[in-house]
Amino acid sequence: MQPAGKAPHASSIFHAPLHHYHTFPIKTQSQNHHSITEWFGLEETLKTVSIQSPAMGKDNFQGITSPSAPSQLALNISRDGASTTLGELRPTPQHPHGPSQGRSQSAGKPGGDGRGFPGRRGRAAAAGPGPPGPGAGSEAAAPPSRSAAGGVGAVPAPPPDRHGEGHLCKRRKRKKMKLLFVIFLMNLLHQHAGKSLRRDGSSLKSFEDIKNEIAGYTNIAKAIIDLAVHGKAQNRSYDRLAVFADTIGPRLSGSKNLEAAIKYMFSALQKDGLENVHLEPVKVPHWERGEEFAVMLEPRNHSIAILGLGNSIATPPEGITAEVIVVASFDELHKRAQEAKGKIVVYNEPFISYGETVQYRLQGAVEAAKVGAVASLIRSIASFSIHSPHTGGQSYQPDVPQIPTACITVEDAEMMSRMSLRGTKIVVHLRMGAKTYPDSLSFNTVAEIAGSKYPEQVVLVSGHLDSWDVGQGAMDDGGGAFISWEALSLIKDLGLRPKRTLRLVLWTGEEQGGVGAKQYYQLHKENISNFDIVMESDAGTFKPSGLGFSGSAEARDIVKEIMTLLQPINATDVYDTADGTDIAYWMRDGVPGWLSIAAVLMMGTLAC
Repeated sequence: MQPAGKAPHASSIFHAPLHHYHTFPIKTQSQNHHSITEWFGLEETLKTVSIQSPAMGKDNFQGITSPSAPSQLALNISRDGASTTLGELRPTPQHPHGPSQGRSQSAGKPGGDGRGFPGRRGRAAAAGPGPPGPGAGSEAAAPPSRSAAGGVGAVPAPPPDRHGEGHLCKRRKRKKMKLLFVIFLMNLLHQHAGKSLRRDGSSLKSFEDIKNEIAGYTNIAKAIIDLAVHGKAQNRSYDRLAVFADTIGPRLSGSKNLEAAIKYMFSALQKDGLENVHLEPVKVPHWERGEEFAVMLEPRNHSIAILGLGNSIATPPEGITAEVIVVASFDELHKRAQEAKGKIVVYNEPFISYGETVQYRLQGAVEAAKVGAVASLIRSIASFSIHSPHTGGQSYQPDVPQIPTACITVEDAEMMSRMSLRGTKIVVHLRMGAKTYPDSLSFNTVAEIAGSKYPEQVVLVSGHLDSWDVGQGAMDDGGGAFISWEALSLIKDLGLRPKRTLRLVLWTGEEQGGVGAKQYYQLHKENISNFDIVMESDAGTFKPSGLGFSGSAEARDIVKEIMTLLQPINATDVYDTADGTDIAYWMRDGVPGWLSIAAVLMMGTLAC
């Protein structure tokens, strides 16, 4: 990282200051242009980005030039400088950081052997009689060997068996070819014993070198912390969030408020001076809860506080009046299946943890419907309650009848459980007016600071803009979205330029199951080798303590070293897993993931 006005150092993470760069040329995708501009009403400002990277270079592997015939190999060097647009890259057969990174995609594919040696399958196929296999060019068909001059060259494939040399001769030739290849591998391993190879042929640094490099960023980390905690950016993200939440309010998927929130953020990110600010279209669910009402009729009259769960169907206009069965688990429900038919199932499940207990909210209606219940009421997924029901998402299954479902307070669930254990009959009247409309047009909101050396490589930081409709969405996930924005603002304010592109994505439709993130993944997964790490802040906005990390043990050791830079604010913990809804698609494909609280401010800046 280099302060503005000073000459960049070749080994530093951050290169030239921001004012040395202009934004990339911006083009509008024709298929999306009309719908976006019509929705937004700004013909000249809504654009999508086309990234232009430096001129193509060669992938020099200890004297071996990568064969040009297999397209996968040519694309493998695109991260080192192939001139391309965002939509032209394809998945590469091996991870660009080499086989040691554990993200090779070459196994079982032409042009790769699953161990990071491109083209080996083609060479093996061509070693014996017959034509080369698919995709294996003449240069790639023969195994390499040491040349007389000491370099590594390619040995021509043996000629066809034209003179009837016989099976024994052919076996000898094949053994010779295998031996030559083994000699080549042994020589390569000897030259690079204890080292990992980059795609440009250079050796990766030792862990001790990496530790020393990380330690070299101590002053820059201190500058970031000072700016965020003590300087002009003190309380900035909180103030920004307060204005946003007070101005926009709740932001349910498909609502006018969410449209207003996206327009607000699009304008705010532009005014902040960030680069490539644009919107990417997404189709999101549009559900409205409507009127909701529940009352206990027996054994006494008692008003029940409820909140319909996302995507719930409505009751009939006259409502549902039925006896209640109270259960503490799915197992108890299934054991009492005969009793549940025609009744309202009340789940009084004990709170263990959010991740475990939330299954009752997600699947409660489906499990109740399987045993013939007419509705389900779920104890709010909360460790503490002051007579407050909690809404959230739930999912129906195509082969199971849909029944109305809502959350009730912990207090009411406990009360009905006590009544039930005493053998008291409970009757409840439930009325819900929920409506589901056709999917609506929405957008993921994107902004960047473009990388100086590897602009096509991406470090992604994110949070989601949408929220449920019964609060301001300040915690879930306004705080995470604004923390992620702040990471880019701090870099910009300090005049720093990361080597790799730092990309902010503010997701839409997260509360409906990560809808915006899924469509973003589908659009960009062809470039997955260009995503170095994905981060999401959606674990609550509290005092920062560290981050959750999902990646290899070697990468975790490096992350732990980086986190030592946050010692001044005592946020150095690295937890075992990252499980963010919006980054799960990337992590399933092997991209390391970070679920951060406030440490995203630092980790986002060190886009190394």
